Amino acid sequence: MNPTEALAPLQSLIREYFKGEYHEMLLIFAGSAALTCIAVWLWVATHSGFAMGFGITVLATAMLLCGTAASLLVRDKGLVEELTLSIGKPQQSQVLAKERARIEVVISKYRYYRYSAAVLAALSVLGLLLTNRGWVHGVVTGLLLLVVAQIVIDHFSEQRATQYLAALP
Repeated sequence: MNPTEALAPLQSLIREYFKGEYHEMLLIFAGSAALTCIAVWLWVATHSGFAMGFGITVLATAMLLCGTAASLLVRDKGLVEELTLSIGKPQQSQVLAKERARIEVVISKYRYYRYSAAVLAALSVLGLLLTNRGWVHGVVTGLLLLVVAQIVIDHFSEQRATQYLAALP
């Protein structure tokens, strides 16, 4: 086995992890676009308070999620290059140690994301129970969709990050 072949599994591991991140970001863009289309359609069809509350919430969360996803895509491109170019070089151990530390921090935050989702869900349910106002129910619906999206995204993201960390040398 030549030195290049020995380094290929590590390069593949790094590329696969970030490919998963890339696909996650594309799903965020697609989901945001789909929900925005639904919100616009609902507003055009009903011009109701519900549609307004839902639409504003969907647009705000879509901007937040898409902004975050776009910034991560930009960051990840440089990070993949740095990691893959360091393999087999003298700085490999330092770069991989930095990457392990970064992923450990990422993994440590998922618990807090779940807490945030639970609080947001509880507040949403409270809003649903305390009023019959359509705009509030629209906001609640948008927030609950955000909670569901966050739980789904974070489940797979955490799983991928945990497996990646375990496989890093």
